[in-house]
Amino acid sequence: MSEYSIENTIIHLLGMPGTGKYTIAREMAALAPSFRLVDNHLINNPLFSIVRKDGKTKLPPRIWDNTAKIWEAVADTMVHISPPEYSFILTNALFDHDDGDRRHAQHMKAVAVARKGVYIPVRLVISNVEEHTRRITAPQRNERMKEINAEAPQRYATLEVLKTGLPEEFTLDVTSLSPADAAREILARAGATAA
Repeated sequence: MSEYSIENTIIHLLGMPGTGKYTIAREMAALAPSFRLVDNHLINNPLFSIVRKDGKTKLPPRIWDNTAKIWEAVADTMVHISPPEYSFILTNALFDHDDGDRRHAQHMKAVAVARKGVYIPVRLVISNVEEHTRRITAPQRNERMKEINAEAPQRYATLEVLKTGLPEEFTLDVTSLSPADAAREILARAGATAA
C-alpha cells in the first residue's frame, strides 16, 4: 500500500519546458497509484504529430486553440465521469505574463471545485541555465515532441512561471533534486494540504 493516500486532489505541476515536469510526475504516479497522470503532451501530441514539429520551430498559434478543445474534453471527463476518489497530476508550461495561461490554471482549479476536491499548483523552477540547457536538449525530449532548442533556457531565464496567488501554491527549486526526491517532497506537501 502506498504511503501517499491522497484522494480527490489535483496537483498541477507548472514549469518552463525542460524543468522536468513529466519526469517528476511519473515518479509521483509510481509512488501514489491513486493519481492519474494528465501530461500536457498527452493533450498536445495528437495534434503535434500532424503538423511539422522539430522541437525548435515555433508552432502556429491556432494549434493552441485546438489543444484547448482537447483540454475541455479532459476536464469534462474529470468532472462528470472519473471516479470521485481519483486524484490527478497535471503538467503545463504556464507563464505569469500570459492571460491565457492564467485562465487555464483557473479552469483546472474550477475542475477541482466541481469535483469537490483540492487544487494544488506547484511551481517548479530551475535556477541554473547550464543545467536547464542540459535537460532541454536531452534526446528523449524530441521523441515526445517537446521543445529541444538549446537557446530556450536563456529566453526562459527572463520569464516567470505562473503564480496563481492561491494559498495552496508552493514553489520547488528542482535544479539539484532528483525526480524521485522532488516527487516525494511534492506528495508530502500535497498530503498535508489535502488532509
